[in-house]
Amino acid sequence: MMASSYPNWHTFRDNAILHSAGEPGEPDASKGCKSGSVGRGWSAWETKSRPLTRHYFLKSLLGSNYAAPIDYPKRILDVGCGTGIWGREMAHAFPDAQVVGFDIEPQTPVSHALEVPSNCLFVQGNALQGLPFANQDFDFTHQRLMVAALPARAWPYVVSELVRVTRAGGWIELVEAADTFERIGPVTKKYMEWWHKLESKTGFDASLMTKLPTLLIKAGLSQVKDRVLQVPLGTWGGRGGELLAKDLHAIFVNLKPVYCSQLKLSEKEFDKALNALPQEWETYQTYFHFYLAYGQK
Repeated sequence: MMASSYPNWHTFRDNAILHSAGEPGEPDASKGCKSGSVGRGWSAWETKSRPLTRHYFLKSLLGSNYAAPIDYPKRILDVGCGTGIWGREMAHAFPDAQVVGFDIEPQTPVSHALEVPSNCLFVQGNALQGLPFANQDFDFTHQRLMVAALPARAWPYVVSELVRVTRAGGWIELVEAADTFERIGPVTKKYMEWWHKLESKTGFDASLMTKLPTLLIKAGLSQVKDRVLQVPLGTWGGRGGELLAKDLHAIFVNLKPVYCSQLKLSEKEFDKALNALPQEWETYQTYFHFYLAYGQK
């Protein structure tokens, strides 16, 4: 399962849905997804606070950093750890555990104010090439927001790797975004048509995230549970909805070169639709879905 097997993987991952990039800011963790200073302007939030804001948004949405019924894990793995903030918080929550973050990018400080706990370390590598850990090495294996990092045909293999490195009786948990909207208008519908055409060219399939329980069951897990997390999209849904709308809109902005080149769209056509999206989400009171699933080995 080599990355070179997927020629569009790096371009798609670097520009697509929910990819953490840049050095984050320092929102107040105690305020959940309402943290972060949007008052500084969209540009400042986009470049500094976006990864952390996203983390606290998901934490608030779930009510915790995890949903699986873990007790006192000794070894915790976070695949696709990004900034590493999830692993750092888990290291503080479970001081007797060793927390390992794994990502294709070199690990960089999430904030100068947030030091790496002594029981937290980071390993660089490519999940498409397998996880560099022994069989049954971890009590809890976590992976989230990898929809734009893993081509559709790689998911069964990657999930099998998550299972392989988890001990018998341990838990595996996935949290993902898909391509599911509710109450959509004509512009959002057009974007989703473009999105699906783009996926057919790149080998990605966000709709696969709606089938996370099936992936876990086929990988041999038991006691599989799942949740659909329905989130308002736009200021009509409060602060969280406002931030999510900005995040998704920024994703479409970042994907403009890919859309226009791969689908032969004119910049004028793309920009016209792009500019209409935020108001449409407000008018239709659109919802966006996240998906969670976990199971026991």
